[in-house]
Amino acid sequence: MKLYITDLDGTFLDHKAEVPRLTEAVINREIKNGVNFTYATARSIYSAEPIMKNINITLPVITQNGTFIVDPVTKKQLVTHYFSDKSREFLINFFDEHKESLLVYAYFDGEEHVSWLTYNTNKGVKRYIKDREGDKRLRPCDNYSSLFDGEIYYVTLIMPEMSKEELDKYFDNKNGFARNYQPDTYDTEEYWYEIYRKDVSKANAVLELKKLLNADEIICFGDNVNDLSMFDVADRCYAVSNAVDELKAKATGIIRSNNQSGVPLFIAEENSTLWRYDKKPLYDTPDDELFAECIAKSETELSPDRIGTLNEKQIHSVLKSYFASSLFDKEIKIGNYYADLVTETGIVEIQTQNFKKLIPKLDVFLQASHVTVVYPFHKRTRLNYFDKKTGELIKSGNFVSHKDMTDFFLELYRIKQYLNNKNLTICIAKLEVENFRYTAKDMKRRKTDLKKTVPTKLSELIYLEEPESYRIFLPDGLPEIFTKKQFQKLCRISESSILIEILKYMGIIDFYGKRGNEYIYCIK
Repeated sequence: MKLYITDLDGTFLDHKAEVPRLTEAVINREIKNGVNFTYATARSIYSAEPIMKNINITLPVITQNGTFIVDPVTKKQLVTHYFSDKSREFLINFFDEHKESLLVYAYFDGEEHVSWLTYNTNKGVKRYIKDREGDKRLRPCDNYSSLFDGEIYYVTLIMPEMSKEELDKYFDNKNGFARNYQPDTYDTEEYWYEIYRKDVSKANAVLELKKLLNADEIICFGDNVNDLSMFDVADRCYAVSNAVDELKAKATGIIRSNNQSGVPLFIAEENSTLWRYDKKPLYDTPDDELFAECIAKSETELSPDRIGTLNEKQIHSVLKSYFASSLFDKEIKIGNYYADLVTETGIVEIQTQNFKKLIPKLDVFLQASHVTVVYPFHKRTRLNYFDKKTGELIKSGNFVSHKDMTDFFLELYRIKQYLNNKNLTICIAKLEVENFRYTAKDMKRRKTDLKKTVPTKLSELIYLEEPESYRIFLPDGLPEIFTKKQFQKLCRISESSILIEILKYMGIIDFYGKRGNEYIYCIK
């Protein structure tokens, strides 16, 4: 059994401490396909569960840096590490003397509690409490004795007055304790000193979980120093690109950042079969003669009784003929779905709109073959009006060029969980198109006219076959570090946000930080 174990904050979660949509879609698909996946976090199960509620984890999870192994469904503690009475007494005496502001985690009355002293709260503890307003675990206390009620398992000091070196004299593998000292994932200027039982660590919990599940191989993911011990006992370990250098030095390899869904994309790639496929050039010159033949095959008379209501019907037909190797390639059943084409180079789907309909097909097709999704982009269009009674041309406009590809990026966003799959190619077919409208000769009822869209020329094919190919969508003149406003100004599409998301998914750009209320990105 191969078991994947990920840290949460800074590794699986993004900079907003949330599960990105791409992460959710990919990892749930992998779990459904039989991947064994769980997490090891410094959070409690009650803090982690609301964030991870949409991830279909059924395996036990590691919480509080290894203090507990918990069933995520029932919340039952399978393995526990509480402080002894002697350790509890030491903590009471020590903090009664040193008067630090602290948070004490304990179980009593069948519930978890996070206690603090109301008369001794520093800036860090106040922020912690404010961020968790409404959390039923929070328990204010007015003396050190009640602060340490129950079965204690964790103590946290946020920005303690005593130095790390002073605290280490008492807690770093001394007096029955171990500790972790690191900057907060979301505010790197704020340091946390965490105290737990000496035998508690992510490493020990990983080994216990390995034994519990009878796993053969452990693959871990992390970003911070509290993941070091877990990396020591893993068969393979991977640091996200935003990880601290100390962890990267121990890693088997470096993967994409937490904001680029590095963990689920790595797992998906490792568990996929790479199908044979002859790659295409990024920019491909179409065969004009073949395309003209395909138009002739599909052409129908431009009369009202022969025109369908679907504008893209003939475009779909022409492109199917263009990409087909033979007449026998078309409409082949694979599983419960029909593929537009099955050729020597794999499956080809012509999709003019609503990529969401592709999702169930891609789940099946990508398990069987390389898949190319062809998107017709109307690069140049012209509008023509005809008399619906006689077929006479009434008015013909000029050709208009189109550069805004927002609709294309919106469609890609609908299948975001597949874009990094090495068995998927996206092909943009740039077309020259004639739009025909049939109306009364006086042209007073154009809104209810019958209409038809006819391709006249295939001007260019763009094959997006790997993440790097998406770099062509970076606007010229974009600085290495940029804001959304700068991006919008340079790319000149109506919805720059969606393109930023696509480029982030493909690993071309990444979240860099914040400047006031504005997010900053960087080119990778």
